[in-house]
Amino acid sequence: MSDRRILLKGGTVITLDPELGDLPGGDVLISDGRIERVAAGIEAPDAEVVEARGMIVMPGLIDTHLHMWQHPLRGLGGNVWGFDDYSSHVFPLRERFGPQEMHDATYTCALQSMSYGTTTALDFCHNVLTQEHAEGSLRAHLTTGQRVMYAYGMLGYDDRLEQERQSRLAHVTKLHGELGADPTQLVRLGLALTTLTYAKVEEVRVEADHGRSLGLPMTIHQNGAGEVSRLHEGGVLGADLLPVHSNNLSDHEIGLLASCGCAISFTPESEHSGGLSMSVIGRSDRAGVLPTIGVDAPSFTDVDMFLQLRATYNIMRATEAQHERHEGRWPLRRHHGSPFVTARRVLEYATVNAAKAIGLGDHLGSLTPGKQADVVLLRTEPFAPATGDPANHIVNYASGRDVDSVLVGGTFRKRDGHLVDVDTERVSAMAHDVRRRVLGDA
Repeated sequence: MSDRRILLKGGTVITLDPELGDLPGGDVLISDGRIERVAAGIEAPDAEVVEARGMIVMPGLIDTHLHMWQHPLRGLGGNVWGFDDYSSHVFPLRERFGPQEMHDATYTCALQSMSYGTTTALDFCHNVLTQEHAEGSLRAHLTTGQRVMYAYGMLGYDDRLEQERQSRLAHVTKLHGELGADPTQLVRLGLALTTLTYAKVEEVRVEADHGRSLGLPMTIHQNGAGEVSRLHEGGVLGADLLPVHSNNLSDHEIGLLASCGCAISFTPESEHSGGLSMSVIGRSDRAGVLPTIGVDAPSFTDVDMFLQLRATYNIMRATEAQHERHEGRWPLRRHHGSPFVTARRVLEYATVNAAKAIGLGDHLGSLTPGKQADVVLLRTEPFAPATGDPANHIVNYASGRDVDSVLVGGTFRKRDGHLVDVDTERVSAMAHDVRRRVLGDA
């Protein structure tokens, strides 16, 4: 956190705060790492003035599902066809990673993600083969400047899950004591529960109970039909648990999630390309379950969250349009409740909703005075912004390469298009070296 005062001057400010709204030509004053004031014409003689004309000033994006350790495997999943293909050709490579590889993969992934405007990421680390693997990842997170919830994966070696469960939970307790639990600290510990593909509900309940005893936010891969009902019956569901994917949810299960205050993390590119049902995003949103968005695995998707925003928007529109045609309402005509999705709504999935989903709704997700100053400055020039709602420009016209500057807790982590205090030649060498160590000459 920075104790400097910074005044972002003259940008198109999209606060996502319902009371503040948007401010064309607005200013954002940052003090002690927090948003102090948002208004037009702010005067702060003691503040460093940053010119934001020609840029959108927006809350930092929050990625609620990212497997950072797979960063060296980028491209390997490009031709994956279904879960069995992924399980056979990509996931087994995790055993080639040692603690140093985990560090290097996490470090390079976090920096790229942050440079593209993701100020907070949930690192779902399902490659904790040893305690040292987890510590390698955490060493990286503690140096990047990105805000992270490190979800310690309970999935280790397949043949040792039951034997190692208690030692893993003991390690989680140790790390929790070392890291602390201040909600505004940059690196927080979470727990990635074992999926029901590999464990019984009773075993997952042991993990969840341990996480709750420490007050940890938790997440779980939820792929199979009927799993949410089983988790509910087993006492695992709760507002502190973030299911991921959940494409096979029944309406009854969506109701179960809504009743306990759960959100869901959807990964639109990976799910859609795998032929999974995408109607669940709109169905869950209508039912009061907060949708959020994640990149998923860098082995087959880019870490640019703007791409995921656009994919979500277009997938939801296509799904709704297909439903309208099926119902005989064709050609498309507007009517009450349709279309449901808007660009602004999708942007909220990756900001306001995501902050709530990881237990930080009071601290992140909007440019509200008092919240952490996690801010992105997005270039719209030289070709001018899209007309109308600036959220439409963000969702449908922007990319991570348009990100000019990134602040996390009021500290510049990227400025004028460049990462701050980062040796990019060293990062490049690290990215190439870790790939060679993992893949050889492949």
